[in-house]
Amino acid sequence: MSLAESGDTNPYRTVGKLCVLRDKGDSDEEIAKKLHFNSVEEMRIQLENWKLPEWLVGRESEANSKAEKTPKKGSRRSRGLGPAKELPSAGNATPLFRERLEALLESAELLKHMNEDLRGRHFVRTNVETAPVFYPREHYSREEWDKLCEQYDLDPGDKGYWDTNVLIRLPGGAALSPSEIEATLISIYALAGGQMDLLLEALHPDSLPVRAGTREGIRICVEGSKADGDQRDGLKVLAQHLAIWVRGSEVRPGRPPALSKADHSFACRITHYRKHGLTDEEIARKESHRKKEDGTSYSVKDITELGDLGLGWS
Repeated sequence: MSLAESGDTNPYRTVGKLCVLRDKGDSDEEIAKKLHFNSVEEMRIQLENWKLPEWLVGRESEANSKAEKTPKKGSRRSRGLGPAKELPSAGNATPLFRERLEALLESAELLKHMNEDLRGRHFVRTNVETAPVFYPREHYSREEWDKLCEQYDLDPGDKGYWDTNVLIRLPGGAALSPSEIEATLISIYALAGGQMDLLLEALHPDSLPVRAGTREGIRICVEGSKADGDQRDGLKVLAQHLAIWVRGSEVRPGRPPALSKADHSFACRITHYRKHGLTDEEIARKESHRKKEDGTSYSVKDITELGDLGLGWS
């Protein structure tokens, strides 16, 4: 049943909700649904019956429509961010993150029990651990056995003895890359802003004379970005791509400009000023004291671009 059919035609209540939804940037289809109309057309007819302005109804005049389709030479295209979609709190994943971080810490401790050699290009691993080992009496001469009995307080009539703290070495495999846990921990160290020079000093067999080419390869692997002319994207870019997918957007070519906290705050204020009728030139004069993060002032062009994003505080 539509809003009109239900009898709930209070224009003040409906128009109030409409203004809030328009300010949030909802589409006409979303607004019609939230206001309980059967269709956008039905909503527009009702709003026009209430003599609301075209910009609030959502139906532009034919002249405005034609003007929009044939913009004047040199006119600028708005780059608004698009409709808003509330995301689940990142805090929802805190238990998942904590569980993996704790598992990684346990794995880091286990690295103490793994030895590694580099043979050619193969990483050869040996697992070192303590284990109880039984030594039979017949492996020793009479004199050796008597000394062991005296040393370890053994019964000379025993068939042998157990040593519960013997280091044993077991094959751990060979591969063209370090173990998975090493690769994970090294990557996390890099993503978390760790100092790669310190990591090289701790882990590289030739830490002091590491070649410039190797260091550049490491930089690209961590910081590289095709957008900056590198031949491939590095860990940080790929991690951003993964986060983009997980959080509901999609990865596209290029690098859209990011907004600093200062830019974001100013963009919201510009939207506020525009709603009160100020031009971008007037905003520039009113906010001439405001500085960017790099210390420079905002130009009228900067204000126009930030204002066109349509950001607000609510």
